[in-house]
Amino acid sequence: MDELLEIIGADILNRVLILAGVCGVVAIIQALIVRAVKHLISKSSIPKGSILLNLIRAALWFFALLVVLEPVFGVNPTAFVTALGITGVAISFGMQNTIANIISGIALMFARVIEVGDWIEVGNYTGVVTDISWRATTISSIIGDVIVIPNSVLNTTTLRKLSTLSTRSVTIPLDIHPESDMVEVERDIRESVAAAVEEWRDSEMSIDLIEQGYGSFGFRIDVRVPIRAMEDALTVRSAIVKACSGKSWLARW
Repeated sequence: MDELLEIIGADILNRVLILAGVCGVVAIIQALIVRAVKHLISKSSIPKGSILLNLIRAALWFFALLVVLEPVFGVNPTAFVTALGITGVAISFGMQNTIANIISGIALMFARVIEVGDWIEVGNYTGVVTDISWRATTISSIIGDVIVIPNSVLNTTTLRKLSTLSTRSVTIPLDIHPESDMVEVERDIRESVAAAVEEWRDSEMSIDLIEQGYGSFGFRIDVRVPIRAMEDALTVRSAIVKACSGKSWLARW
């Protein structure tokens, strides 16, 4: 009995050592490959995002599982892969959303629809893309809110990728009283707004007044102010509103 226990104990120890050794080797290989891929991504046009790194990690650990199946668990790898393929069909029905998110995330990245660092607008949400993972895309709004949007939603919803002009400017619509002197109004707007946003405005670009024609309340003008950083957009918007509030030429806000 003691000899049998020793044999069993030695066998278990051998299996544990094999499992630990394979896991250790894979962990080292994963760290080296992930580091190399990150360096390659930073030096090339390969889309950024954690989804690519996560897929590499998953592939490495799946290979490690196949390696230890027979010596540690006594399972034939070929039979396991065959069984996995059969059961995968059934499992896929319960993971349709997850699979759709993974495929959509890959499509979004490699089709370069969006990339990390892009400013996008999806529905009522606007922010900068901080990550594209296997399940969702994370964006950060100008007030610091973290918004997680499933990749499948991005792939089926109208997505607006904001241009440099959109992300580096603030536009405020103004309705001007019909009887106002437009020359004087435009001069007043430029002076008042310039003074109010001087701290955040991009001085290399001018403040634009875009005439939109007559509306229900008067003559519509869009005031477009170039800014140095998108993070200042709310502050600049508030400053413009305060600068123009109470003006005699203002028909309505």
